Amino acid sequence: FLLSRDLLNSAQVCRSWKDDALSVRWRFCSVGMRELMGQLASMEEEEGMDEDGDYVVYNRLEASVEDLDKERWQAFLKLTSKIHILCISTFLLHPDSVELVKELIAAHGGPLFPNLRRFEIWSDAKILPMVSLGLVPDLTSVMMNGMDACTSDDAFEDIFSQVAESCTGIRELEIVTECAHSGPIFNVFPKLKSLSYWTGRFSAESWRSLERCANLAELELFLVSLEEVAENSFAEDLEFGSLKELRITRMKKKAALVLLDGTRMPLLRSLRLEEVELTEEEEKDLSDRLKVRCPDLKQIDFVSKA
Repeated sequence: FLLSRDLLNSAQVCRSWKDDALSVRWRFCSVGMRELMGQLASMEEEEGMDEDGDYVVYNRLEASVEDLDKERWQAFLKLTSKIHILCISTFLLHPDSVELVKELIAAHGGPLFPNLRRFEIWSDAKILPMVSLGLVPDLTSVMMNGMDACTSDDAFEDIFSQVAESCTGIRELEIVTECAHSGPIFNVFPKLKSLSYWTGRFSAESWRSLERCANLAELELFLVSLEEVAENSFAEDLEFGSLKELRITRMKKKAALVLLDGTRMPLLRSLRLEEVELTEEEEKDLSDRLKVRCPDLKQIDFVSKA
């Protein structure tokens, strides 16, 4: 096993090493948009203002459709077809360059990433124009990380809805955000098996949407809160019929108990509550209740703050 930089060094040793080293590098390492687009054409930085009036530094491809003929585009597609994991971070491709790539796909064919399986979307709403480039029907894993409290709810929802509309086969979803104030509706991903949700919020409707994710087997919640009205709105008995593993970290006690007492999980095998401030008596009472509600439950871990 070699690190990404070592694979790139290996590719420069000789021609016989190049194809194998780069094939492994593109397939198993997270490829950034900067290094990828640099293989298509040279780029120059361009300072400007975004739609919100914020200062940004864009990267513009120094090429046009006429400059990039079909042969050169097909060589680029040969490279992108090897990529299984793509990362978009703080690198901002100029909107005009995003349109250029779309024009090349229309003119010379595609798709751009036919074998992409995981798409990592870092940063914030400024990368929104680039998101569509990585959305392919066979995508199975998506991470959205970096939407902080200063980002509008609409920005998160725009990216979330783009992913949902284009990639219905998502099985693994990771979200780290402080701006999903109304709570995402997760059953737009009917094949979802694993969800990791950090620093966001649940509404009653958002939590209920997980019941309709019939394949959900793993659920991780970290610093997740409930809408105030949601804390008392779980009177109906929900059932997460396929959930086997649940991890809850740093959630308020009332919120955690509302979710656990208001949701049946008949196949749950493992529960971990970390830094949820329960007394020993509350832990025992909860354990007793869950053993009745979750007959397959084998392990309950209560982990206190160190």
